[in-house]
Amino acid sequence: MDDSRNLMVADTRSRYRLLSQSTVWWIGAAAACLGLLLLTVILSLVAQNGGAIRHGNKPQVCLMECENLVYNLTKDKDALRDERDQLRINASNLTKAIEVLQSQYNTVSASRDKLQEDVRRLNVSREDQLCPQGLMPFNNKCYFASAKGAAKTWEDSRKDCLERRADLVIITTKEELDFVTNLCSRTWIGLSDTQQEGKWKWVDGTDLVGVGNWHTGEPNDIGNEDCVEISPSDGKWNDVPCTEKLSWICMVP
Repeated sequence: MDDSRNLMVADTRSRYRLLSQSTVWWIGAAAACLGLLLLTVILSLVAQNGGAIRHGNKPQVCLMECENLVYNLTKDKDALRDERDQLRINASNLTKAIEVLQSQYNTVSASRDKLQEDVRRLNVSREDQLCPQGLMPFNNKCYFASAKGAAKTWEDSRKDCLERRADLVIITTKEELDFVTNLCSRTWIGLSDTQQEGKWKWVDGTDLVGVGNWHTGEPNDIGNEDCVEISPSDGKWNDVPCTEKLSWICMVP
């Protein structure tokens, strides 16, 4: 009976030992499963949070870039506005400067015109003062035209001029030629070749410069023509005998 009891006890202990080992295994397995499940959850949470962080950074980066763009555009706008304002100031200054210059120009022009008029009056006055009574001023010279119908030889005409402290007219410019041509009809001028045939000289001793203002075919010295007359129609010259009687023009240099 004791032996049977011992066998029962041993069998019970063996069963208890097997049950304990099985329980421990299941507990270990359950713990392992729980650990794996927890790790999976943790990894999942980490992955979700990481994605959220990553996705959350994109709007923030975009916002920062937009803010930088707006800042740069604002700076550019301000710079352009300042440049525009400066250009307006420069344009205003230039306009004022132009107005000042225009005013100065108008003043100078008015002064110039007044001075020119004063000079003209002074020249006229000077010519009037330079020319004795009965003589006409022209280009700072004085002229005398013989009376209408009066006529003298070339020598007598010159004598009359010398008595007036003048001499027969010397023509050296186109303006002077036109002036003399309009004074009277056929008239003596102070040109001759009495000293040397073909050597035309003015009464002041100077030689005729250039070809002169002769009529076509003149001078031809037909009949000892040593003195020169001027035609009133065209101002052309012609050599005629010095003894011919014509009107004359005197000139005071």
